[in-house]
Amino acid sequence: MRRSKFPKVLKISKVPAVKALADGNRISVAARVLCAGTLGLLVGSTGCGEGVDLAADEAQVASAAAPLTTACKGAPYPVLLAHGMAGFDRIGPINYFFNVAADLRARGETVIESQVAPFESSAVRGAQLAHAIDDALAATRACKINVIAHSQGGLDARYAISSLRYGDRIASLVTVSTPHQGTVIADAALGLVPGFSYDVINAILRAIYGSGHSTSEPSLKASLTQLTRDNMQRRFNSANRDDARVKYYSIAGRSSARLASSECAGGLWSNGLRVDLLDPLLVLPETVFVATSPNPLWPVPNDGLVSVESAKWGTFLGCVPADHFDEIGQLAHLIPDIVSGYDHKAMYRKVVDKLHRDGL
Repeated sequence: MRRSKFPKVLKISKVPAVKALADGNRISVAARVLCAGTLGLLVGSTGCGEGVDLAADEAQVASAAAPLTTACKGAPYPVLLAHGMAGFDRIGPINYFFNVAADLRARGETVIESQVAPFESSAVRGAQLAHAIDDALAATRACKINVIAHSQGGLDARYAISSLRYGDRIASLVTVSTPHQGTVIADAALGLVPGFSYDVINAILRAIYGSGHSTSEPSLKASLTQLTRDNMQRRFNSANRDDARVKYYSIAGRSSARLASSECAGGLWSNGLRVDLLDPLLVLPETVFVATSPNPLWPVPNDGLVSVESAKWGTFLGCVPADHFDEIGQLAHLIPDIVSGYDHKAMYRKVVDKLHRDGL
């Protein structure tokens, strides 16, 4: 249970490209972008909202560097959830971090669910995330915020911290299966991996992100380019080095019935002896890991989209027996996984407890 409480209703009024919906103590930050992603395909959502001037938003955030001047509240800090590529706020009863915010709020936490463009570079998405961070700090009167990010959301947060100089506003960043060293899936989707035809590439994109998207779409191409191994290792990481004021943690997912004992060694959490079976939607992307691993018969451990090694950054908390969808409770997991025993809500509780024990 948290040591401090905030008002049940949080309001935001002035940040462009951001819309606040007061719902208990839930903030939904929307950039008026398409509600997209695999779940949109499954439940028939066609997206919502209008376009925004992303370049103008980024320029505005980049120019805003003044720290908060009014009195603010110290730790324990609120939690902001940052979604990954193809993320969405809510499709019917389903939200991206499925029921995570509600579960944490029931334990006394203040949680903000941010929303940025589903497909864009982390420079654009990071600027939108920075708006959400400023908004959350103003609404909660907290001095800083803890960011928990899934997949590309972790890169958006790193960009906000380093390139937009938000290290004075973010106490910690916890990344869950973020491709810090890039992912071969993005390489394959952009035709950078020999042996994958255009039809196979489109099938991979449909499996992961839903119908109606192709690599010719500028925003999707920007996201995929962001996640390539070359871009991450040669450009992004050198341009976005860690800020000493921020504590960095990471979690990796392992699936395809792999224990990945050596790859998951060194984490603060025990690796466990149960395995996860890959979601059928991720079987085709998994073939990219098979084709590109040194030993195709024993592919590098991954969660279907991101390898264990690429997910490591800062203090490595450990691996969880989950694929890229399981990590956030999708598709709409109401109970722990029958095979792996993985409980996504329990995992996020464990993360927040760790942050509070570390004085955050």
